[in-house]
Amino acid sequence: MNGIADGSCLHHFNYLLEFLAAWEKRPAYFTPMAYQWCSAISEAAGRLGPSETPSNLPFQLRSYLRDRSRLRPQDLVSGEFLSDFAEEGFSEVGPDRDPVYLDATSHHTCGRPQHLTPHGYVNILAITLEIGFRRVTHSRGQSTLHLDHTSHHEWVFETVFSRDDDEVIADAVCVWIVGGDGTPPGSCARYLAKRVERDTPFSQGLRRASVRAIERIWRNELGVSGLETICWLNRLNVDVDDMVDGKSWARLLVEAIRSPMGPKSLTTHYWHLLDKLVVASQLWFGLVSRDIEVMRFLEKAEEWERLGVWMVVVWSLLPYHSIPISESMEGIEEVTLKLLLRRPPALKGLEDLCEAGILSNPGLRFRTRKDKLQWICDQARAGQSPSEPPPP
Repeated sequence: MNGIADGSCLHHFNYLLEFLAAWEKRPAYFTPMAYQWCSAISEAAGRLGPSETPSNLPFQLRSYLRDRSRLRPQDLVSGEFLSDFAEEGFSEVGPDRDPVYLDATSHHTCGRPQHLTPHGYVNILAITLEIGFRRVTHSRGQSTLHLDHTSHHEWVFETVFSRDDDEVIADAVCVWIVGGDGTPPGSCARYLAKRVERDTPFSQGLRRASVRAIERIWRNELGVSGLETICWLNRLNVDVDDMVDGKSWARLLVEAIRSPMGPKSLTTHYWHLLDKLVVASQLWFGLVSRDIEVMRFLEKAEEWERLGVWMVVVWSLLPYHSIPISESMEGIEEVTLKLLLRRPPALKGLEDLCEAGILSNPGLRFRTRKDKLQWICDQARAGQSPSEPPPP
């Protein structure tokens, strides 16, 4: 930490950091430690002034970082890569050399070594993030770590998320995964917005980290940056095999549809995914007035396929409703029958709901709703409007 703060010999750390990055079984305590180093690097780089802040990495350094991300740990340990880059630098380190080679030449200096350049700070930052977060596991049982967030981390995220190296960006996304409830104050989706706008597909590492991050922080992200979060989600095309917790994803998709962006914000892919999840997940939260608004919107727009998915959601949430239901119930029944007469394939999801989940609960209130839904399905199968009143 003192060496980072001093700044004059920070370029010598390259070789130590290369060693730590090649260490296959790094202890978990490296993560909060490396996060502190990132803050210190940002603070030191900030002293250079805004006019010296790097806008783009030089070509050689950018290529170097990209090539590093493709190497296997054994390549680094065996020295095959170090012999090409780092080992050559060992002989050049000293008070009269600049081992960063920003213009592919060495610069002799007199006296005290030169301070690291802005580009050098970005290089050190990328490797430090890799040390702290590259080998973070994305499993559900992973223990959370306490990370001390400082104002200097804002520069860290702005710098890293503006780069074109997906693996380094994925390392930064992992900050939102390992921190548990103590996530950074900024929105991960907003930092990722520029990357989401680019047409190039996410790397496997960035996609995997994104899925786990959304799983963990979606409530906060939808609240503070709903549009960016949904754009990020739409880029990922998450499917069942990607998930750790299907129930959490079912809730996420319902909340996204409820959000101010509305039911048209999610791609058709996610409506199909919600269709797969809603019955199996046995939703445990309640119906709200916004759900009725979404129902009416889809009905008016004649979005019958999406309405078919949404009516399964609505009936699933009825046992835990948090709104006066007497007036809404008649509308729900009316729209359900109208849907089934217009789109017969929607019958399957509602009949599956009758046979499983909370509507099968033996409690009187639940059984009554199951009977009403079954009656509507029977009427639709008969292909006619109701000739007799539904069960009470």
